[in-house]
Amino acid sequence: MTTPAFRIVAGGSDITPTLNKYLVSLRLTDKTGLEADQLEIEIADEAGEIALPPPGITLQVWIGYRDALVDKGTYIVDQVRDSGSPDKITITAHSADFQGAFKVQREQSYHGNTLGDILRTIADRQNLKPAIEPGLAAIAIDHIDQTNESDINFLTRLGKDYDAIATVKAGHLLFIPLGYNKTVSGIALPAITVHRSEGDQHDFTLSARDADITGVRGKWRDKSGNQNRYSTAGEGPNWKTLKREYPNASQAFHAAKTAWANLKRGKREISLSIAMGRADIAAGRLLQLSGWKQQITDVTWVINEVTHSLNDSGFTTSLNSVERVSI
Repeated sequence: MTTPAFRIVAGGSDITPTLNKYLVSLRLTDKTGLEADQLEIEIADEAGEIALPPPGITLQVWIGYRDALVDKGTYIVDQVRDSGSPDKITITAHSADFQGAFKVQREQSYHGNTLGDILRTIADRQNLKPAIEPGLAAIAIDHIDQTNESDINFLTRLGKDYDAIATVKAGHLLFIPLGYNKTVSGIALPAITVHRSEGDQHDFTLSARDADITGVRGKWRDKSGNQNRYSTAGEGPNWKTLKREYPNASQAFHAAKTAWANLKRGKREISLSIAMGRADIAAGRLLQLSGWKQQITDVTWVINEVTHSLNDSGFTTSLNSVERVSI
């Protein structure tokens, strides 16, 4: 169980035996949102005997331990570099979930839709299955424009507007609250637990930034009364007022709610390095810590970035997390 291991299938062929002889390092970085997961493999090739894989080939990757490998998805090779001396090959790849015309700029207006309607339209043209949290799907949007903007940028903007994560996993377009912690089919996942005895290093930050702010408000124009009104999140009376004017009360409220959540979320952050790597840890999952100070263990965390590394020193996992907040 404690012997680090991996498996890689390239274009349908298992290349693990070759890599076991020559692997220098393997690093896999997983982030929340629409930034593709990244894979980097470095191979020693002092004899110049290893054939260079072609860009565009798919790599299926499993990492973990000899009797407990975890499927980490499929990647597409972006770049292959041969350097020396001594000769080595460096392969970089990105998650295969981001296929299709995600980066094509588009012109489209959405009028009288729900957020779910808009997301299903995007999922359909990208040949993805939509998986949208019901509360988010039901939000009414009077009007929004996608002007000279790619689907990936538009989805990122919607995620920021509605305090959600937009991402693509296993052929599904997910649009979910940060820390939703459910499978695509809606089954609840347990929080990942890490005890301090597993940790090699930690870095915890508790910030007093914006401590005097007790709420956020968004301005909108009430055309019937011809006056400005405010939608609020938080208790006040020390309001932070958003600069933008919103077209209606609903959009002003969701903007205020998102800004208030971000203010609260930014007050506690933690990064960890786990000496004995944990392949089960993934971005977007909830994290519960034990064995640290109470200010750390009392918090439910959301993992926003994970890096798994295998090399001569073994298998390690590092992660960054922010506080989970409910508004």
